[in-house]
Amino acid sequence: MNTSIKSQSAVRRSDTIQHTCVPTGLSYDAAIRAFEREVGHLDPAMTQRLVERKAPWSEIEREIEKIGGSHDLMIIERADLGRVASLSGREKRCLLYLVGNPVIANRIISIDLRGCFYVPFRVALYDDGNPEGAVIAYDRPSSFLATLGRPELTEIAADLDRKIDAAAAGARTR
Repeated sequence: MNTSIKSQSAVRRSDTIQHTCVPTGLSYDAAIRAFEREVGHLDPAMTQRLVERKAPWSEIEREIEKIGGSHDLMIIERADLGRVASLSGREKRCLLYLVGNPVIANRIISIDLRGCFYVPFRVALYDDGNPEGAVIAYDRPSSFLATLGRPELTEIAADLDRKIDAAAAGARTR
């Protein structure tokens, strides 16, 4: 039995998370297409092959760089939350993406393993009927990574802010 867990008490903190909402001016379907063109798509089969053959890190970096596109970000997973929720009788148009970059995630969790809670990060795309069109929404990586209290993450987090801001802006202008 692992007694170290019993001896540790839960730690609770209150931190400020900055949230960004970007109205796209596009229909829901057009916003999905635009956002998904702005970021790459991580292929689970490709990553599985790399893991199975224990590929060298340099090869993984090259493969991820190819996938990341101009913003160096990719969709790790996509969940169509609205599809199931719409079965309740009222249509809900919303998607949740896990977005990130495994190479950048490695840099973060090499500094602090608790970073695995934050990367990849969530990006929502939804249409609530607002005349400004579908919205791309996300918490700013710099704000949630700051909760770890590790100054050495500041530059990496600010870079992630720039990358997701650019991807959202790119989707908006399509």
